[in-house]
Amino acid sequence: MVKMYRESKKIELLPDEKWWGGRVSDGLLMPFGKENFETDLSLDLGGNQACPLLLSTKGRFVWSEEPFSFKFEDHLLIVSETAKIEFGSGFNNLRDVYRHVSATYFPPSGNLPEEQLFTAPQYNLWIELLYEPTQTKVLSYAHSVLEQGFPPGVIMIDDNWHEPYGTWKFHSGRFPDPKSMVDELHGMGFKVMLWVCPFISPDSLTFREVEKKGYLLKDVSGQTAIRRWWNGYSSCLDLTNKESVSWVYEQLDFLQTHYGIDGFKFDAGDLPFYENTDQSAERATRNDHCEAWGEIGLRYKLN
Repeated sequence: MVKMYRESKKIELLPDEKWWGGRVSDGLLMPFGKENFETDLSLDLGGNQACPLLLSTKGRFVWSEEPFSFKFEDHLLIVSETAKIEFGSGFNNLRDVYRHVSATYFPPSGNLPEEQLFTAPQYNLWIELLYEPTQTKVLSYAHSVLEQGFPPGVIMIDDNWHEPYGTWKFHSGRFPDPKSMVDELHGMGFKVMLWVCPFISPDSLTFREVEKKGYLLKDVSGQTAIRRWWNGYSSCLDLTNKESVSWVYEQLDFLQTHYGIDGFKFDAGDLPFYENTDQSAERATRNDHCEAWGEIGLRYKLN
């Protein structure tokens, strides 16, 4: 049985009923139901690992295509939102209700991700090099992997391989000959990915070029939005603007055709870096902006 709601709904918990879902970062607090808990999936997804879905051991579920807020208190599950909420019941257990929800709302497409992401290791250089990747260090790491008897796989060159954020060109001091580096990594059997984000450093030539083209988000006052994130202050690409999306593709496609880069790690773009009042080419919520950045990655098999 499935019911739909467009307003706050109080659901009385059944005896010994336990609930899971929402943000993965709240996993240590699950199952929900015994103690008070409250969160809003439209404000912060805890590192973008979340789903607008709640499941119960009594075969009940709450689902929406949009983020919603919910809380558990006084033996009640209280769900409130502005979009359509679907509440279902009548399934035998947690497994059965999950299978129903999966088949109904997000069935598998039949398309497989890049096979090497599952059949070979993924070496992320952030763990060892942090903000200081260089051509010499990347090649040294790759050679060490093979010397220690590990197989080649996907190697990810992380943050700071580039010029200022949004200028997706290899830093000439740290990477004097990136084409030869990528060729050598390929020759060793590695695929190569680069880290990218949806931000533009505001004191860069790239910023001056894209701002006048209207590729950046504006705040509620109509000024170019400058947001604090973990690497300082940056402007945000407006990825509801098709021209902005085309510009991103041009930068990334060039890295593939000119240097042989195989794919990209799409980082940041989290909900807290946007406001629902931001002015963009198309009206969008925080969640919409976050999703638009994720959709950029669908162009590339290694993402």
